[in-house]
Amino acid sequence: MRRSPKTLMVLLLPLVLAFAWAQGDAFEVAVFFPGRLGGNPIEPPITAGVERVREAFPNVAVRVLEGGAASDWESGAMALAASGRFELIVTFTEGMPQIVREVSQYFPGQKWAVLDAAAPDQPNVYSLVYSDEALGFLGGAVAGLLAGADGSSRDLANPTIGLLAGTPYPAMDTKIHPGFAAGARYVTEGATVLYAVVGDWNDPSRARDLALGMFNRGATAVMAVTGGGDGGVYRAAGESGGYAVGVNTNQNGDAPGVILASVLKRLDNSIYAVVERTMAGELPYGTVERAGVKEGAISLAEDALYEQYVPEALRARLSEIQAGMASGAIDYVGLTEAALEAQ
Repeated sequence: MRRSPKTLMVLLLPLVLAFAWAQGDAFEVAVFFPGRLGGNPIEPPITAGVERVREAFPNVAVRVLEGGAASDWESGAMALAASGRFELIVTFTEGMPQIVREVSQYFPGQKWAVLDAAAPDQPNVYSLVYSDEALGFLGGAVAGLLAGADGSSRDLANPTIGLLAGTPYPAMDTKIHPGFAAGARYVTEGATVLYAVVGDWNDPSRARDLALGMFNRGATAVMAVTGGGDGGVYRAAGESGGYAVGVNTNQNGDAPGVILASVLKRLDNSIYAVVERTMAGELPYGTVERAGVKEGAISLAEDALYEQYVPEALRARLSEIQAGMASGAIDYVGLTEAALEAQ
């Protein structure tokens, strides 16, 4: 009988992995990176989270494994589950939930934590979804403050900012975009919010052209959510004398003095929290949790460049806003919903 490649993989990979990894008594966690290591923008926070776990829990052995090309992600995830070695496999992004569901049909006992994506209705999977409302609102607050402040605004009489997306998608349309507008108008009443879509996630030339159009219309700052097109937005900001806001990872160092702030998805904090809760037997498998500023999942990258280039008064205001979002004094979800209704 001829076996399918998937069946052969399931049968043989435990043997391969057994030779590759020596058995030990440590509590073992795999971090499966869906992509190639080396230069990927989400790699630094993942690395920081892993190092934090290693320092805090000497009995936890964390292995970071590269998924490679997207076509290899399922076989890589299947290999890890087939090894039977790991108490927990942590993975990331929207590309993984369907793969985790597929692998779980073969290995229902393997525990997973999916961060920045959701695999609902899976009893062996914990999912953590970051608050896109918080990301949009905080980014809009940064841009709005820059547009409304003397010394940084390009048009104080008509404070204008922009948001550029790679393509339309539900989180952008219903959370990030209205959240961005809500954050901007929370700090600068009547701010004009420009919005455009590149139509692709890897077109820096088109992203630059669209961003230049926003800056030519008086935008002080543009937040880039364009994937591989972000560099085009940053180039346009530098050419126009405007500013940019990065998202997901700390991009302040990519164009110091141009990218004034980055709104982070704190994968480092989430990795640590997931392992800590797993060790305590408190990770709620089968559930999807949401995390924002209060949970330490969304924040600004307040590094030396941020302190150098963002005026002290604006930094103080942004600290107040983050504190208000964390405490609930600022109902950013409600403000986002109101902005969506007003569109």
